[in-house]
Amino acid sequence: MKNKRLLKVLLIALLLTAAGVVFTVAKSGSAQSDDGIAAESLESTDESASSQAGAEDQDTDSDPEETSSEMLCVHVCGAVNNSGVYYLEAGSRVHEAVEMAGGLTEDAAEEYINLAQELEDGQQVYIPTLEEALEQGLSAGSSASSSQADTSDGLININTATSEQLQTLSGIGESKAAAIISYREKNGDFGSIEDIKNVSGIGDSTYEQIKDYITV
Repeated sequence: MKNKRLLKVLLIALLLTAAGVVFTVAKSGSAQSDDGIAAESLESTDESASSQAGAEDQDTDSDPEETSSEMLCVHVCGAVNNSGVYYLEAGSRVHEAVEMAGGLTEDAAEEYINLAQELEDGQQVYIPTLEEALEQGLSAGSSASSSQADTSDGLININTATSEQLQTLSGIGESKAAAIISYREKNGDFGSIEDIKNVSGIGDSTYEQIKDYITV
């Protein structure tokens, strides 16, 4: 009888032990599963945030290029009220640049410029006075007075430059600019930049100052 009781106690103990092991294993598996789901969720969130940040960076990088391609910069000078550098939308016309520069002055040779000409980035829009237009023999609607025709690679063309453009050269004032224009009207175009020394008042000293800034 005692042996049967002992045996029953042992069986109950074994059953309880086995049940405890099963419960522990099941609980451990559940915890690992929960951790895996949480990790996967965290990784998914990180990837989503990284993707969104990358997209925002890409958008940010592209904005300056789009803005730059839609604008152009021009220099408006001559017979306008407010000479200066102005920014306009691509496709703008000369008349829009002139309006931004405060409009034409009273002595501007409006009929000698092409106000409908489309602007280019980096262009100089020079508006001549009526006197300058007559001196240079410009024809009505000429686009030369509103473009860079009087310059080549940033150099002043002494055969076509206006008095104001010539005066941007070092050592050339109003009187010397007038002398240059008068000389080419009487003698024709300069054959070389050295020929400018034939103009009264322009010697070797002045020539040395301007030779790197002029062309024919």
